[in-house]
Amino acid sequence: MLACLLPARNEAEHLSGWFESVRRFADVVVALDDGSTDDTRALLDASPLVSCVIENPVRPTYRGWNDAENRGRLLAASEPLDPEWVMFLDADERIPPDDAAALRSFLEAGADSDDAYLFRVYRMADDLEHYGRAGPWVGRLFAFRPGLHLPRERLHLVPLPTSIPLGRRRRTTIRIQHLAGLTEERRHAQFEKYQEADPGRTHQAGYSHLLASPARLRTWWARSPHLPVLANRPVPDPPPGLGDDNVPIMSVVVIAQNDESRIERAVRAIANQQCPEPFETIVVTSGRDRTAHVVRDRFPGVEVVELDHPVLPGEARNAGLRVARGRYVTFPGSHVEVMPGSLAAEVRAHRCGYAMVMGSMLNGTDTPAGWASYFLDNPGALPGRPSQALDVAPARCSYVRETLVEMGGFPEDMRAGEDTVVNVELFERGYSAFRAQEIVFVHRSHCRTVSKLASHHFVRGRAMGRILFDDAVGRGRLLNRRVVRFVGFASTAARLWRATRAVSVWGDALRTRYWRCSPLVVLGAVSSWLGGCYELARLASRARFRRAFSHAASHHQKRRARETY
Repeated sequence: MLACLLPARNEAEHLSGWFESVRRFADVVVALDDGSTDDTRALLDASPLVSCVIENPVRPTYRGWNDAENRGRLLAASEPLDPEWVMFLDADERIPPDDAAALRSFLEAGADSDDAYLFRVYRMADDLEHYGRAGPWVGRLFAFRPGLHLPRERLHLVPLPTSIPLGRRRRTTIRIQHLAGLTEERRHAQFEKYQEADPGRTHQAGYSHLLASPARLRTWWARSPHLPVLANRPVPDPPPGLGDDNVPIMSVVVIAQNDESRIERAVRAIANQQCPEPFETIVVTSGRDRTAHVVRDRFPGVEVVELDHPVLPGEARNAGLRVARGRYVTFPGSHVEVMPGSLAAEVRAHRCGYAMVMGSMLNGTDTPAGWASYFLDNPGALPGRPSQALDVAPARCSYVRETLVEMGGFPEDMRAGEDTVVNVELFERGYSAFRAQEIVFVHRSHCRTVSKLASHHFVRGRAMGRILFDDAVGRGRLLNRRVVRFVGFASTAARLWRATRAVSVWGDALRTRYWRCSPLVVLGAVSSWLGGCYELARLASRARFRRAFSHAASHHQKRRARETY
């Protein structure tokens, strides 16, 4: 049995929707009326789902609100019910139907009673189909035992038993929709609530961030059947032979622009792959040379998508994704040679339930600048690194195709880094990732000279600057921690340290070569840093220009406020 614990004060407008959400996954509700002056108590008493209501004396404001004491009383009041699980869910929070069904199935399938479970909070905006940002993971669910105690912070506590160690807190992909920021009126109400409850800013430095309108709206997405309940864990994949024999298991999408001279080698390496299940090859071409003609002439079984204008990598990837039919999809690129057996290894790793799979990368540009670029771009893909599940998003990978469809494909306005954006977002949504050592690619970079090395990584740095800027806009603060670390060179120093450490641990015969080209590795990293700083300054300048000629200056000032709640 799952008991949902509800602390509520003046929540009459929210309770109808709250009960509609909770009845999908909870068996019983224990509620506390914290001195309401509206119809909250009457609505709680009238609900058949509510087993017990405890109360505090009526008071006109939120002054004196003690969230820790309220939640502790709720936990104690649930003891006579002897629930198997208890969960805190506030009146202005909802769990959508698809997540509620996944949560119920997870508990019935045997969730670990020694663990506490965290849920990610999404601050909804305008309606339940849009959100402004994804907030932190909050602790809400745990197995009930007599004598449990919660932390004692009066406000902003993590409502999990102090007896459950930090190492037993598990992130889930169950989402909580937070309605307090849905409208401007509700944002002001939440701000006033904390102004009354914490006038001296004892429990938080300030609350002005609660007034900020969302910097941009994102569309709410339906829960994918491929998403595990425990974040970043594999999900069992259907065994071979259960699908349509005419549907390929893997779609290999090669994107090429003016690559007539090297496209045959890339496509032939794919054509020579031995895979136990059928796969398809799709070549997406743009530019002005004969790349498409070469592929059609020499590989008649390959599907060619010929775009009539030069495009950025994201648009080319999406063009291939639209025609791909495989359960999995990979994007090796015209400058990458897929080594024998690699597609079969990718399929095996995906069959184990991993949504993203990365492999090993070999260097195909045998010059000092080429090696420097290789070490900068591939520290996590060195051939000596063993196969393992990943605890961070991969740099390059293949995908379960439906996850990319869910994401809406790749961003189409970036010169580089479009896959980084998608990989990080998928990992943050809870999809799993795996590194398979036996998947091997050869990367032939165009960084044959020092000047090419510097210019290439300057462009890649600009892409990172764009990613950091977009993230800062989403968070409402341009000078957030990630931007400050990047501009202050801390992120670049960490990148060099990671490359050095990766070579020392997994580099084997590559160590001597690394130290010989290490000055060029530093040059490439500095070029990337300069490109990122340039892009951040350029985008920030454009944003300031737009503000100067708009009537929304106060709105942008609010966006720079702290965004934790």
